[in-house]
Amino acid sequence: MLATLGTASEEEDTGQAAYRIMLKREDMAHDPEMLALLDSDTVVRWIGERRHIIAYSVSDKQIYNISTAQPDTHFASATNATYTTRGSKKTMLDVYSSFCPLIHRILDLVPEGEVCEWKLRVHKELPTWVHGSVALVGDACHPTLPHLSQGAAMAIEDGAVLAECVSRIPRNKLQDPEAVTKALKVYELLRKPHTTKLVDMASFSGRTLHLGEGKAKEERDRQFRDNGKSGSVPDKWASPDVQKMIYSNDCMKEAEQRFDELFASLA
Repeated sequence: MLATLGTASEEEDTGQAAYRIMLKREDMAHDPEMLALLDSDTVVRWIGERRHIIAYSVSDKQIYNISTAQPDTHFASATNATYTTRGSKKTMLDVYSSFCPLIHRILDLVPEGEVCEWKLRVHKELPTWVHGSVALVGDACHPTLPHLSQGAAMAIEDGAVLAECVSRIPRNKLQDPEAVTKALKVYELLRKPHTTKLVDMASFSGRTLHLGEGKAKEERDRQFRDNGKSGSVPDKWASPDVQKMIYSNDCMKEAEQRFDELFASLA
């Protein structure tokens, strides 16, 4: 589609990579501290110098899902098509050797040979998501870094809004290609500003969470300390103002209220 439009997707390396880990309840049950994490309803983030870990229970607390982000040392010489590699457990433990003993015990549970590392890239905003009767959704048009935990949510919202827009095409124009394209354009107008904002916030958090020693890190830590749970914090995923913005957004209500106006405004 992009080639037809005379453009291309542009991507940039972040200098970061991620380990993705899923541990079973039976593997953690022997350790009371681990079990407390698994049984908690809390998402936990551990932040260190230039790296962090986020973890939470899933599957009715039978699985502990762990995602890390750290300096990329394994993909520098890889081709642009390479996004994953089989990682080394020893290297993973070394990368997080400065973290607390609990993290050491958790990571030590990962079976040798099951360490998977992902390269983290950012993609520049596409000029459009629509061409004729084709519309892109989710990662196809707004791939995002994981630091805001909104990738899947945005894709689901895209699908819901797209369905709403298509369902509102006037019945006497259902066979009209121009009307279909206009409806898809309304979908883009409704979703693109919101998803672009969230993608940018995820990138911001990725930079902020991975600061090295210096004044910028000291200022970040001061904001965490002073603002706590009441104000804006550098980690946008945990920031109350950002959470309110994300979770108060009713994409379906907006589509219902704005479709006719936007549809009529398109030539």
